[in-house]
Formats: sequence, C-alpha cells, structure tokens
Amino acid sequence: MGPRLGNRPFSLRLFIVLWVTGVTFNVTTTDTKRQTERVQKLCPGGQLPFLLHGTEVHTDTNKMVEFLEAVLCPPRYPKLAALNPESNTAGLDIFAKFSAYIKNSNPALNDNLQKGLLEALKVLDNYLTSPLPKEVDETSAEDEGISQRKFLNGNELTLADCNLLPKLHIVQVVCKKYRGFNIPEAFPGTLESLEPGRRRLQ
Repeated sequence: MGPRLGNRPFSLRLFIVLWVTGVTFNVTTTDTKRQTERVQKLCPGGQLPFLLHGTEVHTDTNKMVEFLEAVLCPPRYPKLAALNPESNTAGLDIFAKFSAYIKNSNPALNDNLQKGLLEALKVLDNYLTSPLPKEVDETSAEDEGISQRKFLNGNELTLADCNLLPKLHIVQVVCKKYRGFNIPEAFPGTLESLEPGRRRLQ
C-alpha cells in the first residue's frame, strides 16, 4: 500500500502535537506485518506508535505527550495546555459510543446505539457553542449568544484538541462509510472544529 500515516488516533494525536509546536520532526511509517530489524530493536514487542528523541525511546502514548509538554515548552514553543479544565473532558465518551455503534453486528440495536452517539455529540456541541468565561462580558445585560471559537479552548489548538480531533475525524469518516451516518448540521460547533473556517449556522 506504500507509506502513509494511517488512521490510529494515538499516532494522529502525536502528529498534531508535534505539528502545532512548530518543531522539526520526521515521521517514519512501518508495515506492522513486516517490521524491520531496526524497528524491532528500538521497540521490542512492536508497540506503535513510538517516539525516538535522541537515544530515548518512548512507547506509552500518554507519557509521550507528557514528555513533549516538558521538552517543547515556552518560551521557545507555544503552551498547549487548555486553560479551561472542562475543555480536557469535553467529548470524552464519544469514541466509546462510536465504537459500540460501529462494531455492533445486530441491526436491531443500531438505532439505539446511533442515538447514544448523537447524545454524546450533542454534549460536545453544547460545550463548543457555549461561550467560555473569557468570552462573557459580565457588564453586559445582553445574551452572549453562540461562541464563535474554532476549537475547544478558543481559536488556537490545545492538547485537548490534539486528543479529540483525531477521534472525531475517524467517527466522521467511518460512520459515513459503514453506516451512512453523517455528523448532523445541527451540531455547528463540532463541524466547525473539524473544518475551521466553516460558516456556522445561526
């Protein structure tokens, strides 16, 4: 099939983290069925993805992100941590609901499983379209309306987005292909995060 990034959310998560920081890095793809001797030596057991920094090899995805946070930090690199704690947990159960829906082999259960996924997407969309504290003018008597931010914590990507976006893209692509299901237009915040610059429904 040739070299490609693949669709592993953990790999995509690391790629986005590295890309957002602006650091120079190399992506090396490997055939999981025919791993080279060098890959097997660097990463016994073939656990992918792994991160090679100098002579250090990191294989735990969460610890990789912690390592990158510690190494790629201000002032040289942007701070990626979300200021609002809620941004880190928004959409937390979407992938689990998606997995249950897409792996289901009993057609009679599809409607209920799809409903569960829709409810999880709605919770995320409510968060994305609700103004963050920094968007609220406490001196104004007018309703703040719909948040116009592009991502979970504002208009810049944070680690919260690096974790959620790869999963949302997989949900979007796989559900359309195997269930004929699209993320509804009624979820403008979610669609905006997938396609920054998309015009939001009012």
